[in-house]
Amino acid sequence: MVNCTKGRCCKWGFCITGLVLLVTGCVLIKVFDTLIHDKVDDSLPLKEGSTSYKNWMEPPAPIYFQVWMQHVANADEVVQQGAKPVLEQMGPYTYREKREKINITFDDNNTTISYRERQWYFFDRNASVGPETDNFTTVSLPMLTIVNLVRFEYFWVKDLLDFLLSKTNEHLFVNLSVEELMWGYEDNLLKEAKAIFDRFHLPFPLDDKFGLFYQKNGSDDGVYKIMSGMGGTIDQFAEIISWNGNTSLSFWNSSIANSLNGSDGTLYPPFVDKSQALYLFSSDLCRSLEIQYSKEYGLKGIDVYRFIVPPMTFANVSVNPDNEGFCTPSTNCLPAGLLNASVCRDGAPVILSLPHFLDGDPDVRNRVFGMNPNRTEHQSVIDIEPMTGVVMNAAKRLQLNAYLNKTADIKDLEKLSDYVVLPILWLSESATIDDKSAKDFKSEVLLAVKVTEAVQYGLIALGVFLLICWIIVILRDVFTSSGNKSLSTSFSYRCVLTFLSKKDLRKPKKI
Repeated sequence: MVNCTKGRCCKWGFCITGLVLLVTGCVLIKVFDTLIHDKVDDSLPLKEGSTSYKNWMEPPAPIYFQVWMQHVANADEVVQQGAKPVLEQMGPYTYREKREKINITFDDNNTTISYRERQWYFFDRNASVGPETDNFTTVSLPMLTIVNLVRFEYFWVKDLLDFLLSKTNEHLFVNLSVEELMWGYEDNLLKEAKAIFDRFHLPFPLDDKFGLFYQKNGSDDGVYKIMSGMGGTIDQFAEIISWNGNTSLSFWNSSIANSLNGSDGTLYPPFVDKSQALYLFSSDLCRSLEIQYSKEYGLKGIDVYRFIVPPMTFANVSVNPDNEGFCTPSTNCLPAGLLNASVCRDGAPVILSLPHFLDGDPDVRNRVFGMNPNRTEHQSVIDIEPMTGVVMNAAKRLQLNAYLNKTADIKDLEKLSDYVVLPILWLSESATIDDKSAKDFKSEVLLAVKVTEAVQYGLIALGVFLLICWIIVILRDVFTSSGNKSLSTSFSYRCVLTFLSKKDLRKPKKI
């Protein structure tokens, strides 16, 4: 029979209880981690009736579409003297954007979903610097489009175009309202060109109306097929499988450039690893993009990972050889920071870049006055909650530019010195989780995680504390048996005080 005095049993009780609590806490880390993964894997996939499906169909966060116009203050000097364009920024002009998924179809085993996403834009005067009727001077993209079509034709074709420009009183620069440039206006040059084509029974490749977002209000950008996350495909959740029936693009000159990677930038697979790059496809850019981890911060009480488009993405070919596939034609590679989007915009000489040529070639920026790139204002960002992969904040920023090239036989272009990439406008399409959704997410998702963490780490901390107490008691007994009781008592007090000074038990652990 074991001889267990009260003091001895108490000492070994500290030891056994501490070990049990420590082991239990460590075991619960794995158990709770598995439970959390299983819960996320079950609730995140897009299936009819689920919260994630409802939010995916109609995003609850308000979406703002803002544009800043670039007014050309010295248009006459540019045409008559070849002067450097002076730009004055006007904006923002703000629109509230509404999105809705339509024509949703699940495949036979529910692992993929096909859909269209329709978008509407509603002007918000209170969030804008002025009404949509505000006027500014910008370049005539219809004129440049037709010039681009005949650039390599015989001289008499250019002379005919120059005559047509004079007849219609069309010039390189036009005065338009914000509404006209955005949503469309009737262009005299396009109208006259269409009449000539019709006279000879030839198909005219353009509409006689023009706007940067003409016929986009209330429309969609094509049919997407994405992974639903069901059927054990959570690691591919929201990944785009095809766009308009194609598993790759056809705009560019290499398989890498034409690859269709990632999601649409609103959803990602759960348990995001910040050491791994993510991908998104942008129909505005007509290409896929890589995004990389930048930092971690708190957004409305939710820890998020910020991902950004690295400068290497838009680097020139000498720095990033993979970008050779974006040269159009293949022998014409633009400077860093520029993407020739004419191949996917009906031949319009539209060059895309980051606002104010951020991360672009300084020579391009210096060909105009008024560019002041700022990373805080002009960089695109995506903030992702890492456990669920849900995007909590996103801002897509993009600049639309016109490519002006010196062209003989075209009066308004013959005085230009070499070329100019002229900014027309830059835009920011942004959305941030609203307060109610953030509160719901914290209570429904994060609270359970915090509680499990408090339980498991609380047990570990208590177990360690009891084991330390047991070690202190054992050491005190060693000193006592050596005949120095006062020293053992002093040692016990010092140990306890040292532990308490490093672990302030008076402050409750935040949940």
